[in-house]
Amino acid sequence: MSFSEKALTAYSSGDVLQAQDFVHQALKQDNDDELFSLAENLTAIGITDAAKTIYKQLLQKYPKEDILKIDLAEILISDNKIDQATDLLEQVSPESSDYLSALLVSADLYQTIGLYEVSEQKLQTALKLAPTEPVIQFALAELYFVENKFAQAEVFYEKLINQGQKNFSGISLIQRLASAYAGEGKYEQAAQEYQLVPLETMTADNQANYATVEIELKNFSTAQKILDNLLTTTPDYSAGYNLAVKVAIQQQDYQLAVKQAQIGLGYDPFNQELYQLGSQAALKTGNFQQAKDLLIQGIEQVADNSKLIISLSNLYLQIEDHQANLDLLNKYHQELADQPRFYWNLARSENALEQFDQALKDMLNVYQQYQDNAFYLKDLINILRQKSQPQLLQAATKRYLQLVPNDEEINELEQELSDLDDN
Repeated sequence: MSFSEKALTAYSSGDVLQAQDFVHQALKQDNDDELFSLAENLTAIGITDAAKTIYKQLLQKYPKEDILKIDLAEILISDNKIDQATDLLEQVSPESSDYLSALLVSADLYQTIGLYEVSEQKLQTALKLAPTEPVIQFALAELYFVENKFAQAEVFYEKLINQGQKNFSGISLIQRLASAYAGEGKYEQAAQEYQLVPLETMTADNQANYATVEIELKNFSTAQKILDNLLTTTPDYSAGYNLAVKVAIQQQDYQLAVKQAQIGLGYDPFNQELYQLGSQAALKTGNFQQAKDLLIQGIEQVADNSKLIISLSNLYLQIEDHQANLDLLNKYHQELADQPRFYWNLARSENALEQFDQALKDMLNVYQQYQDNAFYLKDLINILRQKSQPQLLQAATKRYLQLVPNDEEINELEQELSDLDDN
């Protein structure tokens, strides 16, 4: 038995120190074919440091062997030594029998560092050299998929499936194609593809994607069945509860929606959307306290909690608890100072508590952001009616009526203001 074989046996049995010793012996005594085979096998099982040492030794002896450069470059890419990998790959000329492999590894390298356009160029060059090679077609499909270029990805996934390929590198091509269709908004086609795959063979992500497609198609009962399976088999899959709550809300089963939100938050207490969805569902049941408690809990748990604070502020406005709203917004003034909705909500409660000067100041502070929002303009008009600001009031009513021309109350107000001008 060669030292290379002994090294692999030792690694497989978990005797790492003995294996490392055998690798050192192999480097001294085994022939080059045995060493090359050892390097390949070590790479396959993730022992890349030893494999790298072997490839470097072989390259010193065979500096023109391009396959050694390519194999070593792959390891260097995984080690994030991009410059060294690039130098090796650029040494492989187009005349080399290994040029195609070099192009594929180069494409992977450039995709790894986010240079998708260069990666695509490498793959398109490879495709011209081997137009029917499935590995290249799959690589292009995956690249386009990552870039959200779903129409282009579909072309290559469809080609592979038409060639009889169903799985590639452990990836279901049918599910990938379904995801690409969904990304393009082709939900009917996406659903048809997903239906070809048994639920129990799908990953949690793919089940969630399938459920999302059925939700888009308003097939809520089908989506519910998918999500029941997903959350039964993977109960800690946080995003699944977001979808389950949305489905329950669409089916007007608000009690179930609240229950699903609470279960999901038990697994993931940092899921901001679940707090919001659960609160919305609780409001639908008329349970304002539960809705408030969910938002308060979320504000305490979630780091980026500004949306939850605004949602709680909206709730206080809805139940007309204006002092609680002012207390909340003043507490988080620093965090929300750059959000227009903060000033609008603040002004609404200030106006209700007859703090008219401050209310007007806060409303005018966000006029540019909300001048096309009829609800904002209506609130501004109500505040201006408490103040002696006829010119501002007239401008606000004019702007509002451009958006809502049939509002009788504001039309009457505009007429009154016009009559005052005439007098």
